[in-house]
Amino acid sequence: MLEEVGGLDQDRMVVLSLKPRFAEAILVGSKTVELRRTTPKIEVPTRALLYATTPVRALLGTCIVTDVRSADLPVLWREHGSRSALAYSEFQRYFEGLEAGTALTLAQPQSFSCQIPLQDLRAKPRGFRPPQSFAYVDTDTGNLLMRIAA
Repeated sequence: MLEEVGGLDQDRMVVLSLKPRFAEAILVGSKTVELRRTTPKIEVPTRALLYATTPVRALLGTCIVTDVRSADLPVLWREHGSRSALAYSEFQRYFEGLEAGTALTLAQPQSFSCQIPLQDLRAKPRGFRPPQSFAYVDTDTGNLLMRIAA
């Protein structure tokens, strides 16, 4: 079961859509920073639900977003690249056309005991749809999802 973390945002959680290799890297602790083109508007710390995109298409676990930093791309890479599980060429392609990006520092990854496949996600909490990049869910919905996976 997931342990309670003091000081978490009590109103909402964030759902992060991730390529499966990145979701797995977060859950095993080898990826501790998630880089994003758009900055989520969250209070830290905030619980994040980790959704792996195609071909997995399932909610895999959670982590805590402990810091959100925006910076120019050279600074972003220098300070966070080594913890992002990205090669520099991937970083450049991902941020092409932008001058700045955002780093989400992640902690306390926890895998669910069973993954929640997309078809179950759509059925359980009123037609849940995974986001393209990220989305916010109220705490009640997030807690329901975590109970389903327990």
